[in-house]
Amino acid sequence: MFHQLNSLTKASLFYLITFILAVLLAVFGQGLGQFITVVTMFTPLVAVLLMLLVVTRDGYTRIGWQALGLHGLGRQRWGLAVLGPLLVLSCTYAIVWSIGIGRPHWAALSERLAIAGLVSLLLNLIVDMILALGEEIGWRGYLLPHLLPLGRTRALLLSGFVHGLWHLPVMLLTPFYHESGNRLLVAALFVLSTTCGGV
Repeated sequence: MFHQLNSLTKASLFYLITFILAVLLAVFGQGLGQFITVVTMFTPLVAVLLMLLVVTRDGYTRIGWQALGLHGLGRQRWGLAVLGPLLVLSCTYAIVWSIGIGRPHWAALSERLAIAGLVSLLLNLIVDMILALGEEIGWRGYLLPHLLPLGRTRALLLSGFVHGLWHLPVMLLTPFYHESGNRLLVAALFVLSTTCGGV
């Protein structure tokens, strides 16, 4: 246990633990099949718990847990959280459809808007939010605040970049995640997108 670690050292140790867990899962967890991606999503949360309860013992105080940002609902940011991705997706679809790379499938959309489709969509949304929470507590709740001594912009870029790199073991060492296409190109684009998404 270390009591005098600075923020950047804590960030580095957190990332090292998270990345090692992802590599170990990719190498030894392939028997899980597609479920390996779900288990991997919780490695940042496991790393947070190890950092708070074993490495630093910050988790033995209320302040240690409050630093994760879980003490409020953040309702003032919900509008941006919903409208931001909708705006990005709308622009992306508009570009793809207008230049002919893709085309809308209105029949499939009408099926998704049926009651069964809406129930399925809602259930998927709830499950995906729970799974994403395992990642986000680590990346945005623990890592990002510890990177802030680098400056806000650098911290945002670096947290998004290392978040993308963390996906590489399961992408490159298993056949279960983004297995289509040129692996190196897909991996590079994925890291670029998570870097931008981190901001």
